[in-house]
Amino acid sequence: MTDRILTAALNNARWCDAVCRTYGLRSAIDEQAWTVPTRTPPYYPDAVTLSPDLDEFELLARIDASDGASVKDSWSALDLTDDDFARLVVGQWLWHDGTHDQAASSASLVWHSIGTAPDMRAWTAAWADEPDAPSILHPTLLAEPGVHVLAASSTGESEAPIIAGCIVNVTDGVAGLGNLFIRSGDTGSAWSGAVTAAREVVGGIPIVSWEAGDSIDAAVAAGCETLGPLTVWVR
Repeated sequence: MTDRILTAALNNARWCDAVCRTYGLRSAIDEQAWTVPTRTPPYYPDAVTLSPDLDEFELLARIDASDGASVKDSWSALDLTDDDFARLVVGQWLWHDGTHDQAASSASLVWHSIGTAPDMRAWTAAWADEPDAPSILHPTLLAEPGVHVLAASSTGESEAPIIAGCIVNVTDGVAGLGNLFIRSGDTGSAWSGAVTAAREVVGGIPIVSWEAGDSIDAAVAAGCETLGPLTVWVR
């Protein structure tokens, strides 16, 4: 499972890097971690670990470890409590390659790709849970190689309100599925529909992701396999 966790973590790091580039932030990546020396956008970590053997002091020296710092610990291998970090989320890495049965997706959701800046702004407005959140993901992400923004509505028509959505990021032969949300319906329907829609876009390559809480069960019902735990630390 370790190689698959590394593949998923690296894909996630490259997505975080794509978001940070839209803010003009410079990052560093090596076999140990992806890191940014200055504070990243809200919801995005300052570091993603890429080795279970990473030294925590070396990691924290590469980021702004002041209040507000966050670390995605891809193997739940670190203990940052002595550095005044707390566990925000403990989740599971996920892998979908079509080998497990998938629950049927909801017929009430029609999925399509987003391709314009106005559509992206409508997507982020539907995705956001907080007033300032829509501005976090910039429309320029649509120009990033391998990035596909998917939306679902009740009819599929361009004017129909967006009910659900996700972002798919293709790197190194896998497709990362993230930012999944649903406004009307259950998470299981969103996961099943998103996986089906992502497959139509990326073909037969494996889908990687991570979830926490009840959303893990929804992902498993959609045909995902759990790989192992990750922890998001915040200070």
